Amino acid sequence: MYCCICFDDGPIEGDKYGQFSNTFQLSMADVPCQQPACCLGAFFCCPCAQYMVRKKALDGDMTNYKCCQGYYDCLCFKAGHCGEESCPDVCLCLEAVFCNSCAVSSTRMLVMDTYFLQSDPWDRRIIRFNNCMQMLSCICHIAAIIDPSLRDCAVLIDRIADCVYYSVQACMTAQVNFELDYQKAKPIGPDAGYDGPGGVVTAVPVEDPSAPTKPLSDNMDR
Repeated sequence: MYCCICFDDGPIEGDKYGQFSNTFQLSMADVPCQQPACCLGAFFCCPCAQYMVRKKALDGDMTNYKCCQGYYDCLCFKAGHCGEESCPDVCLCLEAVFCNSCAVSSTRMLVMDTYFLQSDPWDRRIIRFNNCMQMLSCICHIAAIIDPSLRDCAVLIDRIADCVYYSVQACMTAQVNFELDYQKAKPIGPDAGYDGPGGVVTAVPVEDPSAPTKPLSDNMDR
C-alpha cells in the first residue's frame, strides 16, 4: 500500500470520469476490510467473479451484452460482431477467461457510466501502481532476452506483478459488486437521489448524451 503513495491521485487529463460528481460507496483501499469474502472469491476465482458481476451490471439481460461492452473496439475488432447475439453467455465466459483485465475494467467503466461515478484518489494510485508493475515485468522480460543472467530477476518480478494484478482486480471487482448492490437497493423514481460519500446528492443517473461512449484510454486507469 505504501508503494502507491508515489503515484499521482488525479484523473487523466481530459478523462470524462474525472468530471463526474458521484463516487463509489467504497474505495478500493477500503474494500478488503469491508468486503473480505467477495475479495477472496474474486482473487481465487476471477473468471467466475467477472461473469457474475457483468451479468449483475446488465441486470441479467444478456441481450445487452457485447464483448467488453464496446470499450475496447479498434480497427480490427468491433464488439457486437463476435457471436454475442447467439451465444452471449459463452462469449462472456471466454472474455472473462482470456481477456480478464479487459473484462474487469469494462464492467467497472460500465457502472461508472451508468451512475456517473468517478474514482477515489486512492483508486487511481492503486490502479497506476498495478499498471507500473505490469510494465516493469514486460521490461524485465525484454531485458532478460538480451542478458540471460536477468532471467531469474524477470521471473521474480513477473510473480510479484501477478500477485499485484490479482489483488487489484479482486478489490476492483468487490468494489463494483458492492456499488451495484447499493444502487439496485435504492428507490427508483423522479424524487430518488444519490447520497454518496461526502453528502453529494444528484438526480437519479440517466444516460448523458454529451459524454463520449468510448473511454479515452484503454488501460486500467479508471
